[in-house]
Amino acid sequence: MKKLTATFSAIFVLAILVSSKPKQHNVSVSNTTTSKLQQDLDTLLTWFPGEYDNHEQVYKEAVDKLPIQKRHRQTHHIFYEEELNFIPGRTLYAQQSQHYDLNDIYRQRIYAFEVDTTEQAIRLRIYTPTNPDKLIDAHLKPKLFNNLKNEDFFLKPGCDVFWKREGNIFKGYLKENNCNYYSDRFGKQVYLNETLILRKDALLLEDTATDSDGKPVFGVHDKGPTINLKDYPCK
Repeated sequence: MKKLTATFSAIFVLAILVSSKPKQHNVSVSNTTTSKLQQDLDTLLTWFPGEYDNHEQVYKEAVDKLPIQKRHRQTHHIFYEEELNFIPGRTLYAQQSQHYDLNDIYRQRIYAFEVDTTEQAIRLRIYTPTNPDKLIDAHLKPKLFNNLKNEDFFLKPGCDVFWKREGNIFKGYLKENNCNYYSDRFGKQVYLNETLILRKDALLLEDTATDSDGKPVFGVHDKGPTINLKDYPCK
């Protein structure tokens, strides 16, 4: 009877040891994935801040005498890193203007970057200011950030951008048709889709907006991506 009891005990202990091994392996894989994504996040936030412009693309299209409807509008992008304690993750202030006029601002945002192990990507949440005028040229007046609060921003559900590193570039994407809202300007529901490529020297944006029938509302559509070359770091 003692021998039988000892045999059952040995089998029980062995079963515990065997069943525990995959769990340890999974923890190791999870830690490795998180560490890799954290390294990618550090690299992304080393490359991203700065000022970008698609002047060369606009100039070439004019010289090549492309039809007006095929040309890209001139855009200028400023991304300035600033810590905001009430927003999770690492944050950038984004200010985007157009038509060779830095005062013609068409978008201001706070971009917040975090590791997302479920998506195995870097998640970018986009915070829209309730009073954009309050943030104009905040990259030149960083004390403006000291007075901001969580109530000064709102999130559009489904509009997170996911970034994955592929060699010497990062590719970003919106989940298809997840980002949508009713536009008072166009009087219809608008569905946003976007793909992005970040290099050390450039940011390529290909964004489209369609209605519920799939008809274009705004964006590049058949023009190809906007090629924004990095002018200089934003300090």
